Amino acid sequence: MNPEWQFVSDDELVETYVLPVVELASGSLCLAADRNWVLAVLVVIAPAATAQQRPAAPAAPAAADPAKKPTPKLPDGHPDLNGYWAISRGPDTPVNSEFGQRNPFIKRGDWRNAKEAYADPNQPPYKPELNAKVEELAKTESKTDTAFFCKPGGVPRIGPPHAIVQAPGMPIIFLYQLGAGNTFRQVPVGTAHDKIALGLGDLYNGDSIGRWDGDTLVVETIGFTTETWIGIYGWFHSDKMKVVERISRVGDTLHYQATIEDPEVFTRPWTMNPWVSVKTSERIVENPPCVETDFNSLTSLDAKTKH
Repeated sequence: MNPEWQFVSDDELVETYVLPVVELASGSLCLAADRNWVLAVLVVIAPAATAQQRPAAPAAPAAADPAKKPTPKLPDGHPDLNGYWAISRGPDTPVNSEFGQRNPFIKRGDWRNAKEAYADPNQPPYKPELNAKVEELAKTESKTDTAFFCKPGGVPRIGPPHAIVQAPGMPIIFLYQLGAGNTFRQVPVGTAHDKIALGLGDLYNGDSIGRWDGDTLVVETIGFTTETWIGIYGWFHSDKMKVVERISRVGDTLHYQATIEDPEVFTRPWTMNPWVSVKTSERIVENPPCVETDFNSLTSLDAKTKH
């Protein structure tokens, strides 16, 4: 048998064989081929035919949007904020406040690098005479940002709470899993600021009180130390800073946004970009003690941003 080549499509060439046809005594026609050759062809072709008949595997179902789930409420009528809330990646690297696995429904309120940060039009409104100080602090961040030396990141830099405990007759508790050491905040609702706490002053997380605005928990915090920054890019503040956080639950998501008032350094109140956290079954774990790094080996912001 001599092979012939036949084009099946533009990119497929197959080898075929032309076999003689003979007439049987019964008058019917058949190929004058060796039986073994025909069987071999059948063996080769059969799997291909079987593959063509096999149904395609069903596509994996798309993840359900957690925001579309019902929003549970407590007996007092307020939204149930209890639970663990994944934010995937924290506001900035030195604070190390990421918690939970990445989720397609998590919306970060900040940026992934310094270049994106400077490209964002929502910049803190520093007074013009303070811009040079902000830029100098940004250039020397690894020497001047206390978060690099295992100090707490402070509010609002630590971002949304990683877990919330909401019990009758008790302050609402915010829990955080942080690089400088896990921490918590107490948010009593419907009361005044604690005079003892404010008397101490210089608080990393400030003194917080809460109130309900419909289904939104509004948290007002004052009494800060000036050691902390608002963000990694030289964003300092004064001891007159007041932070107002708004937290609401939508289904199995937690919406968070903070507004900063600081008349000493800002020309107006500044509302930071919003965050959306997603409810998770993961639990907060104890982080190992923070150990200071040799700051002489750290990369400066100038080198990272080239601006």
